[in-house]
Amino acid sequence: MTAFAYETYHIGRRSLRRFYRVPAGVASTILFPLIQLFVFSQLYKDITSLPGFGGGTSYLAYLAPGQIVFTAFFATSWSGTNILVDHHSGYLDKLRVTPIHRMAILAGELVPLFVGAGLMAGSILVLSVLMGASVATGVVGALLIVVLAGLLGVAWAGTSYLPALLTKSEQATSTLAILAFPLAFMSTAFVPASLMPDWIRVVNDWNPLTYVIEAIRALMVTGFDWGAIGRALAALAILGAVLHGASFWAFRRLTA
Repeated sequence: MTAFAYETYHIGRRSLRRFYRVPAGVASTILFPLIQLFVFSQLYKDITSLPGFGGGTSYLAYLAPGQIVFTAFFATSWSGTNILVDHHSGYLDKLRVTPIHRMAILAGELVPLFVGAGLMAGSILVLSVLMGASVATGVVGALLIVVLAGLLGVAWAGTSYLPALLTKSEQATSTLAILAFPLAFMSTAFVPASLMPDWIRVVNDWNPLTYVIEAIRALMVTGFDWGAIGRALAALAILGAVLHGASFWAFRRLTA
């Protein structure tokens, strides 16, 4: 194991403790997607009969992939505040005087995000199945769904880390995270693109959340669609490269 991987692993272990030591945070993250899944699947259960929806499946089956993605989205939308706590408490200063790689500090923060987002999204997947949804691709597909959700969590965390590192303010970071919420609703989480207004359809075409939703939807409803999975992975790679590239620059600036 390289020194960078070793340092990232141990910092990640510390960060992971925040995940399982605060069960209320897990419950609050899961609650909103679960409410949407339960209420909307009943309230709009006949929406699949609309022309252009496609039909052939229940609205619960259509809705579940979007709520799995929502869970990963919520799990990491405020993750940048954790590093600000370490910054304001002086913990980052203590790490800076140790002979570890600076980037291992930030990389270690990303380790629990993959685990947390994946596990919480997996919980919504299990609850969806208990409510009547199915996973057409079986256990392998379910594991792949969890991996995609975890990768989304890591990539999306950049939307919180970047403003946190630039503003050094928990309040500003939380406010900016809320501004990203419309992007989650302007995806195919609730309706297909064919039923969207033209301007939302344009946003949807560039929305990375949509690509992950469609990959998960295929795994749950139809089968292994490697084209959809490939597009989802490409969207996550681009999103992660842009956001975390900027986050690493901002982190070096903060700890210079």
